Amino acid sequence: MTTSAAVVGFIANLLPIFTHDNHGSLHCARSLLDGTLVLPVSADEWADEDAMVRIHWQGDANRSSVVQGELFATPIVERYVRLHAAGATEDAVAAELWFMAKHFTHKTGRTLYLPNLREPPHPVVRAGRKALEIGEGILVNLLSARL
Repeated sequence: MTTSAAVVGFIANLLPIFTHDNHGSLHCARSLLDGTLVLPVSADEWADEDAMVRIHWQGDANRSSVVQGELFATPIVERYVRLHAAGATEDAVAAELWFMAKHFTHKTGRTLYLPNLREPPHPVVRAGRKALEIGEGILVNLLSARL
């Protein structure tokens, strides 16, 4: 599988924003919002390490662009995370986005463009912050009840 095809496959898995589709003999991703089609670009056209994808805007082959897959995927992944994290805190959204960015890299070998995204704190650190929010008195009562 080419890097371009891996990026397209990743995007196609981002339901309900995109889904899997076929265009001729190519496996592609189709936007469920506007019909935009994302196709892998063959290694004959671009070097595989560039991970280029062809975009048919609103499914129209006459309106197409070729872009780096990770640049196209970045806002889609961010939108996917926000959709699935509706009602969550910004810290929770950032943690999920960080996880999805790592998952994208694992699946495609490419890196999403998220220059300000930082690794979320360890769960123990998050629990400590939550404990400070709850208050020491309540925390002591909770811990003594468990002992």
